[in-house]
Amino acid sequence: MLVGSLPFETVEEGLRAVGSKLGDDVIAIPDGEVGPRKMWCMFLATDTYSKHHDLVESRRPSPAVISNEEKPFGDKKTRPGAAPEYHWTFRVKDGVKRLDFGGLGYAAAARASYATFCRLRDEGVIAKGPRFQVSLVATDSGTNVYFDDVTTWPMVHAAYAKAMKAEISKMLEVIPADDLAIQLDLAWEVVDLSIGDEQYFPWWPQSTLDEKFERYMTDLVDLASGIPEAVPLGLHWCYGTWGGWPMTEMPSLDLCVRLSNVAVERIKRRVDFVHMPVVERPDDAFLAPLRDLDIGSTRVYLGLIHPQDGPEGANRRIDLAKKYLKDFGISAVCGFGRENPRELGDILDLHKTAARRL
Repeated sequence: MLVGSLPFETVEEGLRAVGSKLGDDVIAIPDGEVGPRKMWCMFLATDTYSKHHDLVESRRPSPAVISNEEKPFGDKKTRPGAAPEYHWTFRVKDGVKRLDFGGLGYAAAARASYATFCRLRDEGVIAKGPRFQVSLVATDSGTNVYFDDVTTWPMVHAAYAKAMKAEISKMLEVIPADDLAIQLDLAWEVVDLSIGDEQYFPWWPQSTLDEKFERYMTDLVDLASGIPEAVPLGLHWCYGTWGGWPMTEMPSLDLCVRLSNVAVERIKRRVDFVHMPVVERPDDAFLAPLRDLDIGSTRVYLGLIHPQDGPEGANRRIDLAKKYLKDFGISAVCGFGRENPRELGDILDLHKTAARRL
């Protein structure tokens, strides 16, 4: 599986690259999250929050950050809380009792990209089997980092979930359910949970790990309810790439396994797959939590692809994972949006080579 982002300027470049390399070996093909979506949830700040009549800026980053021209923190895994110049935060105006975000832009992008997907499939560039993949930012990832008045979070979360569910409905007006796959990306949730009882950003509430877990799971269950059963649903447990992957320590797959077990149990509809990243040099202790997975027929994709160590490294990780999980698919740890586009072909070839080991 492919997590989402691709290092191209246009949708067609990304679809052609994946279609020509992976054929029907990939479950779904994303549009690459190009243009204003290149920096993932920054799209929400630039295109929705900064222009909304019921919101005001409370902190503004440098123009280079807003225009996506500057990479935060270089290659350091520096906690963003120590670098306020990279925060862009907003507050709900005084007196606003009900917030409505309106369109978030995801449906418009998906509908336009799907037209390109269909044309390339008709031309034989894309195989008949893979679905069109849309990756969406989950509720807390799309809001908590941008709203520094936590007293308004319930209002903001409700408005975001309502807007995102409407985006999904708009997609389905054009994209048939049997040709679509939706992946929900949970990055800030996972990064925050990975530090236990600590606060990631200074304005986030002081909460225990269990309190955070319940908050994030409640919002995830609610958002997933807006995805029809006919559309495959995947969950990407993301450790982030902002300043280098992973953004926090990842001692084992224990958190990913716990998230998967609870999500599959609580989400009312079928969860088709979960994605868990794997560090470059895992040991038995890292992968052993896979024995505790209890997710029925939900497919597991392990992020085993690390381009820097090629087929040998991928095969080593696959063989180790087989000790703890009988059946799984493979992917990279995250999207490829920050990779060199000239190297993507080799990375996709590595996916196919490694898949033969399964």
